[in-house]
Amino acid sequence: MNTPRLKTMQIILAAFCFSQISFALVTLMLNQERTFLSFSVSAEDGGLFPLFPILGLVFIGIGTFLFKRQLSAVPKEVTADEKIAGYQTAFIMRCAFIEGASLMNIVGFLISGNGAFLFIPAIAIAMLIVNRPTRDGIIAALNLSYPDTEKL
Repeated sequence: MNTPRLKTMQIILAAFCFSQISFALVTLMLNQERTFLSFSVSAEDGGLFPLFPILGLVFIGIGTFLFKRQLSAVPKEVTADEKIAGYQTAFIMRCAFIEGASLMNIVGFLISGNGAFLFIPAIAIAMLIVNRPTRDGIIAALNLSYPDTEKL
């Protein structure tokens, strides 16, 4: 059973995924005539490759690091409501960094037409889906026990 808090986080995740997928599809339609796939550094993409993909991977790493750091900063003695609010804050921070990495690379594809830029958004969307908030995952991350698990 999904409670309102869990549903809220899942809706936020769906919005993050939908925005990235729809923006990528729009850029694919706009670049339909000039799309190519190249992993070599060239002047055609304005020097954005490999800079944007590397920055994208760094942003994904930073988002994951900050998520774990934010969770570890939640005090053990606070109420379950405060723990869940801390998890939601950490979750949104991680999603924002991952989406930033994705959108930056989609813009790189829009500018250059190089399909190699779309690998980072694919990785980002997969990460968001794999790390989606679930009741069991939140309980494990926050070390919640029975009376507190019902608040989730």
